[in-house]
Amino acid sequence: MADVHQNLVPTLPYLRPTSRNADVLASEIEQTHRKVGVLIPSLYSDFSTEEMMRILSVLSNTEGIHRVYIVLDRATKDEFRIAARIVRDILKDRGKVIWNDNPYLREIRQTIGREFMLGKRGKGTAVWMGIGYVVGERETDILVLHDADIKTYKAEIPLLLAYPIAKLNYRFAKGYYARYGKRLYGRVVRLFYFPIIRALKIIFGFDKFLEYMGDFRYPLSGEMAGYVDVFQKLRIPSDWGMEVSILAETYRTMRIGDMVQVQIAHRYDHKHRPGDDLRKMVTDIFKTFLIELASRGIVFSSGIQRTIKQTYITTAKDYVETYEAISLLNGLEYNIHRELKYIEIFSECIDDAFKQYENETSPSPRLPVWERVESAIPGTLERIVDVVENSFSVLK
Repeated sequence: MADVHQNLVPTLPYLRPTSRNADVLASEIEQTHRKVGVLIPSLYSDFSTEEMMRILSVLSNTEGIHRVYIVLDRATKDEFRIAARIVRDILKDRGKVIWNDNPYLREIRQTIGREFMLGKRGKGTAVWMGIGYVVGERETDILVLHDADIKTYKAEIPLLLAYPIAKLNYRFAKGYYARYGKRLYGRVVRLFYFPIIRALKIIFGFDKFLEYMGDFRYPLSGEMAGYVDVFQKLRIPSDWGMEVSILAETYRTMRIGDMVQVQIAHRYDHKHRPGDDLRKMVTDIFKTFLIELASRGIVFSSGIQRTIKQTYITTAKDYVETYEAISLLNGLEYNIHRELKYIEIFSECIDDAFKQYENETSPSPRLPVWERVESAIPGTLERIVDVVENSFSVLK
């Protein structure tokens, strides 16, 4: 039987990709008259990659996508000019580049920063600024988010994320998929996220929030979609914990019945991150869990750090045996030493996360929701739209 197993969050497997192709999905989405936009956080270096060029090319030929927003971060004026010309040449009027280092956008962030704590700039800040522009522009009903490094990108990915919202009355969709090549990928989700969830359940007992967070098939996927007003109300962090925080925020602001996880590919791959990036990612993810659990009244007593760390290590090692069995069954390579080495590295990240959590006055501050920003500083969204639109004058 096909995988139609259901847990807590409604789950939609994509069973028949050959008969429900992109053209069919796009046609049905367009019949709803809901405008779909795709938002992609990007560095200038992404524009030299095959992955980004493929994504832009696919989107240029995808019906059902009304706007494509590229949030360009850490780029000079000349780099913005080059990136904007590439986007304009490929996507024509559908493409918008939001240059995050535009001096006037920096001034707007500084003004907001005098009222709210913004934290360190990162991927979350780029996504947050992109959402601010989309909200102010008022040209998009449903917003799809994904990264710029997807190797196996197809038109079905954004359309399958938008479809449950446009056609099936859900308000937020999270993408899932299998990640493998010659071996299993997804080191952080396999060897940290799922084991740490189980470890926390063992220590703290039944908790609805932990049940929810452990229910997603691929919780760390950067592919998600929702109505613009859903993203407008989410408190997004500025660091690597963005995906976890967004799931926590949807739990806080929505009914579970309004969410869905949808299979957007049968096999998915993106550029693999170096070890240092993984260490920072795991630290930020676990720090996000500490913040969320504390906000729900859980007190971290003396010795809890060591207990969590040891329970995680034991649980993760149990997972390794299962992953080895999966690999053998499917004829994939498997290096048990490499897997156990990652568990050792990730266990150290638990110590790092606790240290940061205890030493920071406001660890991993959430960026303010745009509704509140507009209330505190009226006209901010309109100014963001004006700055982005006027930045294109450098191309003339």
